[in-house]
Amino acid sequence: MKKTEKGRRLCAALALLLGLACLSACLFDFCADRRRNAREAKVYDAVLSSAAAYGVSPALVLAVVRTESDFFENAVSDAGAMGLMQLMPDTFSYLRDEHFAESLPDTAVWEPAVNIRYGTYYLAYLYDRFGNWQATLAAYNAGEGRVADWLCDPTLSPDGKSLTDIPYPETKAYVAKVLSHYRAYLEKYHFKE
Repeated sequence: MKKTEKGRRLCAALALLLGLACLSACLFDFCADRRRNAREAKVYDAVLSSAAAYGVSPALVLAVVRTESDFFENAVSDAGAMGLMQLMPDTFSYLRDEHFAESLPDTAVWEPAVNIRYGTYYLAYLYDRFGNWQATLAAYNAGEGRVADWLCDPTLSPDGKSLTDIPYPETKAYVAKVLSHYRAYLEKYHFKE
């Protein structure tokens, strides 16, 4: 009898610990979502403005920002990409000097409105070049030269326009994640596709 009583107490204690762990995880997720929503709200108007200026869905811009930086404006990647939309320094400089012709300092890449405007313009440019969002997002992640090469490979692109496979697992996962967030933002803000 004593063994079964101890066993019941042990099971009850384990169930209580498991329940507390689940509650803690739920609270952590809830708090993390609230913090992300606050960061997202800070840049929402800049996203709407840039999306309208360059003809890109605001849901897609939000999805890229969430995937790239989770709305942390001071984010830096291992490769050196910076800011909300994770622009590489060379890309930022090229866009600043050649497209926008602005006399901004290199540090302007950290300004949320500038980073979003440049990143959204770059998405629109890539879409004009590749003609579909899958290849555009792959190019945003892996580089437009790589995607151009993939589109020339009949094992990856039978039509030379769309990709049936993305050979980089990181880029494949990136595209899937952005598109998942895109669908979530379409629903969250009732944007049209």
